[in-house]
Amino acid sequence: MVKRAKEEKKKLEAKLPPISCKGCGTRFIPTDLRYHFHSENCRESYYARTYFSKASARKVCPNCGANFSTTKPGRQDYCNPECRKEAQKKRRENINASVTAERATFFGDRYAALERDGFKCVCCGKGASDGMELGVEDDGKGGLRTICNMCVEGRDFNRERTSLT
Repeated sequence: MVKRAKEEKKKLEAKLPPISCKGCGTRFIPTDLRYHFHSENCRESYYARTYFSKASARKVCPNCGANFSTTKPGRQDYCNPECRKEAQKKRRENINASVTAERATFFGDRYAALERDGFKCVCCGKGASDGMELGVEDDGKGGLRTICNMCVEGRDFNRERTSLT
């Protein structure tokens, strides 16, 4: 099976049409499907022109506002690594501050609901001392209520319905 595949590949490569060298444009018949250059010099000059050229671009650092030139116009945004690290630090602080404020109000509201209900389920009256896990959910009126895991699962649905009316 492997031998047949190798023979088919050789036949295909023997029938390859002439192509243009990516480096200099010279027409040649490749010996393999992977070759795009007719010589090593053409390959090196192509990569030097395409990927390693030293064309510089002028940019402004978003952190400190300094003008700088770069040979990596698509990838270098800051004038030096210290500016980049400082900007990353500022972004992290902003994200942490906003997340902390949201979490504080969320957990503060949840704790207030638990405290208001006496750390007991509003449906069945059981608490953590009875082996129940307490949670807080929306009561449907824009507020929060304390409810145990059994009532959430719906096992005490009738008791819940009578206690809410």
